[in-house]
Amino acid sequence: MSSSLKYNYRVQLILELAKDFIPPLLIASLLLSFLPSLLTDGLFLQSLWRLSICIAYWTVNVKYTDWKNGNEAKKTGGVYLPRLKGKWPGNLDIALSLAKFSEEGYVLESFERLFASPGGGDEVTTFNLGTLWRDTYVTRDHRVMQAVLATEFDNFWKGPEFRMRTRRSFGDGIGGADARERVQDFGIFERYTDKLQAIDIQDIFSRFTMDAAGEFFFGSTTFNTLDLPLPPPNKKSKLGPKGTEPEGSYGSFAYPFEKLQEITLIRNLRGPLKVWGLMEFWKDETKIHRLAVDAFIDPLIEDALKEKRKRGMKQRDPDEGNLVDHLVDMTNDLKLIRDELINILTAARDTTATLLTFTTYLLCLHPDVMATLRKEVLTYVPNGPPTFDDVRKMRYLRAVLNETLRLFPPAPLNLRSSRLSTLLPPDQTTNGKPIYIPGGTTVLFTPLLMQRRKDLWGSDADEFDPERWIDKERVKKMTDDPFMFLPFGAGPRICLGRNFAYNQASFIMIRILQAFDTFTLRQQEDAPDGSCPPASWRGAPGRKGIETIWPKMCISLFIKGGCWVHMSIADS
Repeated sequence: MSSSLKYNYRVQLILELAKDFIPPLLIASLLLSFLPSLLTDGLFLQSLWRLSICIAYWTVNVKYTDWKNGNEAKKTGGVYLPRLKGKWPGNLDIALSLAKFSEEGYVLESFERLFASPGGGDEVTTFNLGTLWRDTYVTRDHRVMQAVLATEFDNFWKGPEFRMRTRRSFGDGIGGADARERVQDFGIFERYTDKLQAIDIQDIFSRFTMDAAGEFFFGSTTFNTLDLPLPPPNKKSKLGPKGTEPEGSYGSFAYPFEKLQEITLIRNLRGPLKVWGLMEFWKDETKIHRLAVDAFIDPLIEDALKEKRKRGMKQRDPDEGNLVDHLVDMTNDLKLIRDELINILTAARDTTATLLTFTTYLLCLHPDVMATLRKEVLTYVPNGPPTFDDVRKMRYLRAVLNETLRLFPPAPLNLRSSRLSTLLPPDQTTNGKPIYIPGGTTVLFTPLLMQRRKDLWGSDADEFDPERWIDKERVKKMTDDPFMFLPFGAGPRICLGRNFAYNQASFIMIRILQAFDTFTLRQQEDAPDGSCPPASWRGAPGRKGIETIWPKMCISLFIKGGCWVHMSIADS
């Protein structure tokens, strides 16, 4: 089957429904031909027979699959996790509530509640969501994440259904970027940092990383989104997918780009193809937004292709040019190049912007940390751009960034799918036995919830304390068990932009702290209506009860309505 059909969600949905309905309907037709006419006369009776046989067929199928998986688990010495028991058939109520809570509640709160008491039982670190009787394991166990990302790496992949959810939004990236060798190039960062203003920090950091990525990856200095009008503080401003909805040429890209990420999250939370695919069968929600993103990206590719034609058969030297130049040397396929650029732009823009936004937010809440950090910055680099060696010496800066990444990892939720059945580390409810996972099972893992577990990080796990990254005993525990901290993933698929994000965020924070000595959060005064946490959050356990911004997620973490900060200029 061609790739366009294999990952076309409508085609695959029809095939899945055919597999579910055709066998029982054939059985029903055969059975009806043998039954007395008294029992089958009329459309109502025939429909009732067919429906009953379909239900019986599906029930037997589910029971047989459960028996088969349970039997296989026993043979391997593992435990097959039972599915949660919701109020609606197939746990549809739980699946729909996950998407609803994502919109209305604290980030990942809906999952946290299920961990606390799945089906009314004991607290667990891994459970089986079981939407539409399909196994979906959800975990906040760092040992399971270690298995999925590292020790059992060859047995886990994104899987075909993930491709169906994201193909229209992000396409098929070819993964040829060699960005790791250029993370020390701070010239681009400095050029844009000088434009920063005190307003919606999230919007500014998103523009900064957009502009820097435009030049760093695409060789383009035409983005200049920081030169375009910024959203003013206005309680009546219109909310976009993340912050205030941007206007003008930047908004024509940013809005659809962020909507694609939002739709991808909703599809993931709705679960199997039969849920989200049916809801979007007549209208692909991503189509109009992807067309708008393509209109922004395509001119960059076309310019590079023109340059390639001018060069003839001669390829650029590996040390020359930018990412798009090297991509067009590899292929003339416009779609393939476009998909790769969009994937890399997503990672380059959102990861660093998220880290910078939440770092600034936490410094607003902790002026003592702000003062200590600024003292370190001025000790090593009182003015001017830092060098790579300067950044490496700043232990407290790295501690602040790590603590921010612990509490607010850019990718709070991720997933993989098992290729074959395998065993995962035990949960406390499995009596020391490993967890059996059937082949083709989706595993959702939650770094944000794992990195706030009190049994791993101590009773102060919800608190912002950079000192935990300097204290020798705590550092030793993290060194001995590195999978406690996974803001960039781990194993062979660890984020290639990890060092890029650390260096970019360090550079920007240094330049800001050279100029400003006080950050004041103005969320209540300046953020658009509807973007501040509701009053019902006050006093709630964990960070929910103390948060003064509304953390949310699409593919990456963000602050609803932006992060509105006033920065006081330091005395010279």
